Amino acid sequence: MMGNRIGRKEQIRIYVGKCWRLFNNEKQWKNLISTLIIIGLIAMVTSEKTFRAYPQTKNSCFSIICACIWVGLFNSIQSVCRERAIIKREHRTGLRISSYILAHVIFEAALCAAEAMIVLAVVLLKNAANLPNKGLIFPLPLDLYITLYLTVFVSDMMAILVSCIVKDTNSAMTVMPFVLIVQLILAGVVFELEGVADIISNLTISKWGMNGLMSIACTTDSVRNDPYLLTLATENPWQKAEDVNLALIWLILLSIAAGCVAFSMIALSFIDRDKR
Repeated sequence: MMGNRIGRKEQIRIYVGKCWRLFNNEKQWKNLISTLIIIGLIAMVTSEKTFRAYPQTKNSCFSIICACIWVGLFNSIQSVCRERAIIKREHRTGLRISSYILAHVIFEAALCAAEAMIVLAVVLLKNAANLPNKGLIFPLPLDLYITLYLTVFVSDMMAILVSCIVKDTNSAMTVMPFVLIVQLILAGVVFELEGVADIISNLTISKWGMNGLMSIACTTDSVRNDPYLLTLATENPWQKAEDVNLALIWLILLSIAAGCVAFSMIALSFIDRDKR
């Protein structure tokens, strides 16, 4: 039971420890294996011309971003809602909601770092011969890693937000496909977005994850100057991707994550009113 005498930092430490115990006891480390399987399957079916020809690069990057979003969502979609009864009881005895959420953020940040490293390793191995010679900000592997990591991490934070809002694990798993579908539709890859849809897409992880990867990919002349681009009826959003500020894309992703964390705290702060 969480007593009032326990400070915020100590509460965070306690709950990070609890997350680690659950990770071991419930064999959540299998998420790492799932990540390897998912990205491995994608590597099997993506073209050998990835990072060399524009259409194949776009399709491969979209597949990689979708995989990252799936991995992040799956990490935490049930992490809070399954503990609602415990949280409600401990909140009444001194648990700070901010401490609870921040503990999850810290733990998930570490888990996402490992998952992103797995994705990066497979991407580098699969496309070693076609990768750009240099990155936009840091060496290429680091640019790729930060972009992949932020995509997984922000998706994880969005999953925590959903888990704070829904009432049980069944509801969480019901909502999850809709969250994923919204990300896929509003990425600006499958459909050309206009009006309200284009505005809303600025809040999606998929759009900025794609912008980040394609910004890196378009540093190669073969992708940026692919003859296929001349056949497009509309302007290619990544045609001048080398001019995009990759750091700004990272900042936008971090801002989305911060928003998810803030709204998670707000949503869970009303748990004492929960009659469920």
